Amino acid sequence: MNIFKQFIASLYSPKMIASFRHHKIGRAIGYVFLLMFVTLIPLAISLGTTIYSFVNQLENHLEENVPDFQIQNGLLTSDETDEPVINEEDGQTIIFDPSGELTQSDISGNYDEAIALLEREAILITNGVTQQPVSYQDLDLNLTKTQAVDMVEAFSGMLPLIISLIIVLMYLFYTASKFIGVTFLALIGFIFKKSVGLPNMTYKHSWVLAAFTVTLPTTIFALVNVTGLNIPFQFGIYWTIAIVMLFQVLRYIPKPKTNEQE
Repeated sequence: MNIFKQFIASLYSPKMIASFRHHKIGRAIGYVFLLMFVTLIPLAISLGTTIYSFVNQLENHLEENVPDFQIQNGLLTSDETDEPVINEEDGQTIIFDPSGELTQSDISGNYDEAIALLEREAILITNGVTQQPVSYQDLDLNLTKTQAVDMVEAFSGMLPLIISLIIVLMYLFYTASKFIGVTFLALIGFIFKKSVGLPNMTYKHSWVLAAFTVTLPTTIFALVNVTGLNIPFQFGIYWTIAIVMLFQVLRYIPKPKTNEQE
């Protein structure tokens, strides 16, 4: 059975996973790399699309909807307006306020996706979460609207490289985390080998089985993360599924014959 068929079988068949226990450890390691590659594809596509959309919307908003401005000596000023300007388009909000009328507390919790250029600081809101404000003074920032547009355009031209780098780093991080998880799950199986009637099972067998067992919970939560669903206790649910699946797999491993049976 090739590795892609094993991926499909590992989503639903503990019996099939049990038959993989004699695979070499190298094949199981390769499978973990494949599993993370496949399950991260939707997230990588979603991330790339989101970043492209965000940068393009930011560039358009700066050019068309934000008045001429400059940031100097830690303050945002504009000769065109002394009142807050709020523009909303395609779910993205740009807040421009050189007057000092608006504060972080005024905008937090009111927008899902927003960039706020306030009198003394810039604030980013993503998925309804307000990130740490960035002070112009702390950055020693001196900037005009024209310079800001040029910077965004330059950043936009580098997006393919930047997104590729982000995806590679994300893949390496998640894969390393998965290896740690598989190792821990294998340890659980090895500790309970006698209680499930498999005293002769080695840790190598347990690790191979754990590598295929994590397929179902990994795939489920990869899809959950892409859809943006906020499921509480994800960590606990993941491990519950993984451990239950592992013990189902162990049930299908032939038990050694006892003297009575012989």
